[in-house]
Amino acid sequence: MKNIKLSIIIPIKVTFQNRFLLKRLSNLIQFFSQYDDLELVVVDSTPSRWYSKIVSKNSSVVEYYHLDIHDIYSASKARNYGTQKANGEYILFFDVDLVVKDDFIDNVFKDIKEIKQKAKEAFKIYPCLYLSQSQTERIENKPMDNTLFENIKLRYLKGFNDEVLYLAVNTSTILVLKEHFFNIGGYNPLYKGHGYEDFELIHRLYLSYPIIQRGEDYIMDFKTPFPYLYKGFRKYFAYYALPNFFKGYYTMHLWHSRPLTKRYYRHRKVNLHHFIESLKGSLNNKIETKYLDSTLSTYNEFIDNLLVKYGFNNRDYCGLRELNPIAKANKPKSNLKRKIRRRFLNLLDNI
Repeated sequence: MKNIKLSIIIPIKVTFQNRFLLKRLSNLIQFFSQYDDLELVVVDSTPSRWYSKIVSKNSSVVEYYHLDIHDIYSASKARNYGTQKANGEYILFFDVDLVVKDDFIDNVFKDIKEIKQKAKEAFKIYPCLYLSQSQTERIENKPMDNTLFENIKLRYLKGFNDEVLYLAVNTSTILVLKEHFFNIGGYNPLYKGHGYEDFELIHRLYLSYPIIQRGEDYIMDFKTPFPYLYKGFRKYFAYYALPNFFKGYYTMHLWHSRPLTKRYYRHRKVNLHHFIESLKGSLNNKIETKYLDSTLSTYNEFIDNLLVKYGFNNRDYCGLRELNPIAKANKPKSNLKRKIRRRFLNLLDNI
């Protein structure tokens, strides 16, 4: 067996409505096939195994597995299963809707070296720019060089939301030592449907490798599209993720519809309950001080310092805290849809 440094875990479930995922997965397989020291572990929970022929053909990097999930779909269970099958020393969780820069995997390998130098408990989170429907239609299935990625990122940082809907700072694209992932218990299988399973994993990763001391607001579930305004656990987790965004180590998420009437999305409230209970249950746990980074400043100063370090001034690059005046004056129609969606999600959380 060849030496595998990295296993990339991709869960997928194909339905008639989302059959476009097959093309996206095919594109990812083609991209990752250029690397000899990684494997792509695809965990397919599609009821029919017919898709396995499409997924695994003509690629030596793909390890294909089928996992029946008869209840509401659980990405936690799929990712745990994929990790159990993985041969790599390190694992990277990945979404089938993501696209990355040409040098993304090279940078992941750099991060692996950094983790080895720091501590086995160290981990990386790669932020994600969620693309609008129109931008997805413009770029999907077309060559995307690094310049295109950076131009989209710059427009977001300037406060425009026509190409990028929002930046997800703390995502499921997590790099971690496989041994450590198992040591902390992996993904919690209680989580099924949409939401919070990634936060819960990051919470336990944070407790094992805290670089910043948490405050009394840690259990706050405060939602905002602007990372500069983060409060609660999102703020503390962002210390791990935001530097990667500025370094160029990030992903982009291709748009797709998300029908909120499905049970998959309606299970969000149950997941939120599990997550908040996990946060509350950890408050009496003493934070290990040996990993705390004394150079880290208060949260807003931390972001301001990143902007300065990478050559962005606060006036022209306001996107992390607000839309710029032009975007505010010309809000696209999709914003109304997003507003209705957010209200519906909030309603689900409070039912």
